[in-house]
Amino acid sequence: MRTMLCLLLAFTSSVAWSQANSPATQAIEAAAEALGGKQRIEAVKTLKILGYGQLAYQDGGGNISSSPLAPQKWININAHQRTLDFPNERMRLQQRNVQDFVFAYDRNMTGAVRLDQSLDGDIAYNVGPDGKSVRASEGTMRARRIEMLNNPVSIVRAALDPRAKLGRLTRDGSVNIVDFTTKHGEQMSLALDVQTHLPAWVSWVAPHANFGDVTYRTNFVGYQREGDRDRTPILLPSGYNTVSDFRNVVQYKLYVDKYVIDAPEDSLPGATQQMIAAAVPPDAERPNVEAVPVAKGVWYLKGRGNSTLFEFDDHLVLYEAYGSESNALAIIAKARQTVPNKPLTHVILSHHHIDHTGGLRAAVSEGLTVITNRENVAYVQEVTSRPARHFPDALARSGRKANVVAVDDRLELKDGSMTVQVLRVIGNSHFADGLIAYVPRDRLVAEGDLVDEGWNLVWWGNSYPDTVNFWKLEVEWDLPVHGNIHTYSEVIAMLKKQTHGAELLCARARGAELSVQGCPVSNTLDQYGHDGSLPVPTDSFSARP
Repeated sequence: MRTMLCLLLAFTSSVAWSQANSPATQAIEAAAEALGGKQRIEAVKTLKILGYGQLAYQDGGGNISSSPLAPQKWININAHQRTLDFPNERMRLQQRNVQDFVFAYDRNMTGAVRLDQSLDGDIAYNVGPDGKSVRASEGTMRARRIEMLNNPVSIVRAALDPRAKLGRLTRDGSVNIVDFTTKHGEQMSLALDVQTHLPAWVSWVAPHANFGDVTYRTNFVGYQREGDRDRTPILLPSGYNTVSDFRNVVQYKLYVDKYVIDAPEDSLPGATQQMIAAAVPPDAERPNVEAVPVAKGVWYLKGRGNSTLFEFDDHLVLYEAYGSESNALAIIAKARQTVPNKPLTHVILSHHHIDHTGGLRAAVSEGLTVITNRENVAYVQEVTSRPARHFPDALARSGRKANVVAVDDRLELKDGSMTVQVLRVIGNSHFADGLIAYVPRDRLVAEGDLVDEGWNLVWWGNSYPDTVNFWKLEVEWDLPVHGNIHTYSEVIAMLKKQTHGAELLCARARGAELSVQGCPVSNTLDQYGHDGSLPVPTDSFSARP
């Protein structure tokens, strides 16, 4: 027995010695020395990063077109301040977001959107404009842990932690790569420059509702010495550039103005007892969906984003799979419950933006055929074929592939019970390749992002009446993805008011001698009457006696 114990102790000591002297461990320790010394790095208590940057709108899925060549829309990040409190495992992010493109809320374009996000161990929460804190989901907590690791000091400290599990050291061109698992279970890859030993980049995989597994890589560039004169300086990057493997979109850019190391005031307070006791909201709570009868064989399905259900002789068709897997599955379940004796076979996509296609993968997992503008077919096939092995979703579990029906300008779905005309949206500067669904019998339109009662300004208000007049439709009712059912006259009144809101914003900017995207407003509804009609041309000869 004593011999076996001695052998076990010897083996354990041998493994520990082997790990402590492995090439991966040596590479991490060399990185710590390059940054400023292992003892210096491990002694850092707080690190504050001040700067500005840009964020890809909707992760690269919210551009004017679904084409990979479409110009990227950016959200400008101003007054960025990220504070890391290492001993307490806390982080706080404060910044102002300003959309660098036209959208439907003046607060988004004027810098009134302020973020105040915190992490305290395994508790994530947000502080609103009213100062009230709200607990965030477990998925948000995991994402913020990654954010806390996304700088050289944090990631090297995490790899130095004796509870981390280091993998093998591999060489890839000018960098050595160490794959490792943090003490909390995050799987990270850290690349170290073979010449300087400084961290070159860090990468990880995260789940995405639209794109499945997404690999992100943050490159660290422009190292400079930071810190006061009384202590050994630390080398830190002047810039951070995060790229995703979805079309190599540059997800996030940060330009550093200043680092503050170990300022006493940067020791972050912990979450309150009330916040600790607060229930953790689920990442994907399935909403309650209400089926509102609109006309014979037509239901308005109200969830977190609305859909419209059409009943044909022997099947059902849905307009829109909005928001998320949970919302889309709830909508689909409600559709089947509403008309239980007919299969749901198709879903019509309004356009490609990721909020409107957040349930696309779920719809394909349920066997629905996707009807979309021909320009979006490649996008639908691309995003539904991306794997989700690390974080399996409904589509990955189903093993299904997308079946797609392409629409050029119009497609008529018709049988003895129902006629639905699927028509291309006209003249829209928010998206180029959209579709509406029109029911001639009931004079109703299902649409996404042509109008929203919650908007206070709009730059594409012309698109709805342009579409109606181009296709010579007679519209009485609007069934929007956002908001509630309205008459067409109410829609025109909203769009006129929101367009005027955009003109007022431009006037404010002009008065302050500021330049604002979309100013002056080009697309107005001046030519349309209160009911959306165009003036009847006057025959010059009819006025003659």
